[in-house]
Amino acid sequence: MSVRNVVRVMNFHALVRVDNAKKLARKYQQMQEELMHMMSCIANNRNFRLDKQILDPPEDGMTLNIYLGSDYGFCGNYNSQINDQIRKDKVTKKILIGKKLHLPEGEESLLTIYRKELNECFGKMEEVLTAAVKSRTCRKIYLTYNHYENTSTIYLKKIQIYPVKPEDGETYTEDFSVEGNINDLYEDMMSAYVGYELMMAAFISSAAENVLRQNATTESLKKIDEMDEEKLMESRREKREAEFKKVIDNFVKKRMY
Repeated sequence: MSVRNVVRVMNFHALVRVDNAKKLARKYQQMQEELMHMMSCIANNRNFRLDKQILDPPEDGMTLNIYLGSDYGFCGNYNSQINDQIRKDKVTKKILIGKKLHLPEGEESLLTIYRKELNECFGKMEEVLTAAVKSRTCRKIYLTYNHYENTSTIYLKKIQIYPVKPEDGETYTEDFSVEGNINDLYEDMMSAYVGYELMMAAFISSAAENVLRQNATTESLKKIDEMDEEKLMESRREKREAEFKKVIDNFVKKRMY
């Protein structure tokens, strides 16, 4: 199979996936915003804070970084940007999701799985995240992935998913109180929230991956067309030169005789 046909197949598959991925991304982006707002209202409830019902993570706890990449290449700088961020983040526990993500030499990951295995291994991932939240050994959890905003805006995004920070410009005035141990409930909700954030980021980054791959394969097809056109022009030029040389040779021979 020629290079052109291989790239065409890759372009077609990316084009088929991109529309569905964009629809899912838009839906999960709305869910992400609502979920973040809900968790922020609970985490920053002044009644809970004053009564010390919500316990803050330990200051001396570990920092956990989750990196969401891809199993495949041919999608621009999708994985290289994340690998750069992996090298920048020092002295942290790291979870890598994606075949193309790599740790610096000498480092070990807390968990490494392929992107295609995320759904199957989500239970294992959820156990790790739940343990990190409920054991109170984790100070912060960050998630790094390629964020899809729209077809022309895709960028590397690193967000703190634990603990929930107050939203920019948000003033919490509708405080409420509950009976029972709110901290246990909050930890259960926070564990679920961290897992939901990961899955939402997976869908959103999938849209980014397919858009970038479709763009890359489209540009590659254009470049292949340009190369073929240059070869055709060169072939025509050589053919004209050969014909012109033949005419000159015939003319010289006739003059000699």
